[in-house]
Amino acid sequence: MSRALILCLLALVPSCAPRVLSAPGWQTTLRGTRVSVRLVDAREFGYCSDRLVGCTVPVGRDCLVLLDRQYFLNGTPRQKTLLLAHEVGHCLDGSHLAYSHGGFGDAGKIYGPYYAAPVEGFAEGYARAYLDACGTNLAPLGWGVGEKCPLPDPRQVRPPAPPLPGSLPE
Repeated sequence: MSRALILCLLALVPSCAPRVLSAPGWQTTLRGTRVSVRLVDAREFGYCSDRLVGCTVPVGRDCLVLLDRQYFLNGTPRQKTLLLAHEVGHCLDGSHLAYSHGGFGDAGKIYGPYYAAPVEGFAEGYARAYLDACGTNLAPLGWGVGEKCPLPDPRQVRPPAPPLPGSLPE
């Protein structure tokens, strides 16, 4: 991602732009989308709530991902994977699905109330598809070293099937 584009994206978080721009992180291209990931304090998310642990600013085929540094660095491998893949899901929703959210509707609520909104349901669905395909290997998302793994195609991520009647404990 070009420095000029990062600066434009950071205009959305003006009070923290210099700290965010110089924060540790990495850049990668995922399914044709340029992703710039920065590890910051959640209070520097700008327009996103500081109660979140991730914030994404997608713009076409470019995307800025802000991750809460402490949560990401101290999280379990599963927490790190779900967080990063969820935020990447937001990027790919914009660049590949034009924010249609893959037809999720409120189906993401199966993951929890937060994910009932289609935008969050799709991103979490993408994170779960990534976890199924690649496990906790974050190398395909640009973090660390690991085996190659093809990223899930966002056009193939579907809402989860609702539980069958009688399959849930009473």
